[in-house]
This record gives sequence, C-alpha cells and structure tokens, in this order.
Amino acid sequence: MFSVFDYMNTKIGYLNDSKFFAGLIMIMLNIGSRYITVKFSKTQEAYLRNVLSKQILIFSVAWMGTRDIYMSLVITLIFVALADFAFNEESNFCMLPTKYKNYDHILDANGDGIVDDEELKKAKELIAKAEEDNRKKNQKKHMLRFYELTK
Repeated sequence: MFSVFDYMNTKIGYLNDSKFFAGLIMIMLNIGSRYITVKFSKTQEAYLRNVLSKQILIFSVAWMGTRDIYMSLVITLIFVALADFAFNEESNFCMLPTKYKNYDHILDANGDGIVDDEELKKAKELIAKAEEDNRKKNQKKHMLRFYELTK
C-alpha cells in the first residue's frame, strides 16, 4: 500500500523527467529575468515584483542546473534565507560586518536612485544632531555620576 509521501514522490519524479515542466520553467526563467517582453498591468507587475518572483526565479535557475525538484527547493530555501536575512543589512539577523553595509538607499529620500547634494546635506545634519544628542546624553550621565560621588 502506497503512502501519501510515496505517491507525491512518484508524481514529483514524473515532473523531474518531464520536458513540458522543463519548458514551463524556462518560460518562468525568461519572464523573471526580463529577457522576453510580456505586457502586464501595473497591478500584475507589482505582484510579480513583490510576491515570490525572486523565489520563483531562483528555483527556476536551480532546477535548470540540477533537474531535481527537491534539490532545487533546498537551494532556493538556502538562498532566500541567506539573501533575505543573513546578508540583508535591514534584517535583525544580518551577519555582515558594519564596514560592509551600504546605506545609500536610506540617504536617497526621493527614491530616484541618486543621492544628491541636498539629500547628503540633510544626512550630515541628521548625523550632527545625533552626535550632539549623544554628547549631551553623555554629559548628563557624567554629571549624574559626579553628583552620586559627591553625596
């Protein structure tokens, strides 16, 4: 008697050997990497760009290289974990040293991809204000410590 897992393994084995599935994966790969032009509505573009498009593209590339669905899923999961968490400077789980982190996108206030002089000036002002606040906080801490010692 076949279990559900044996049944699924058999069906996935058929997909692994299917030329039709390989063709579908190639189409997904082409759409994802923008080698072919397909007209999508703005909503469709936003959905494809923001929801699973990276994962589908990585899975497609991995499957084309391995021709194994299970291995491609593992590669996709590992890649997504590394890209979205371990090497993403905006993640709480980022493992990159601070000196390698790039925060240019934070400076780009208007989202045009270029940090202009005005944005740079505002960033410098923000840093100066933060340093001044930090200096005042340290002064206050030292004054309180001094006050405690003189009691």
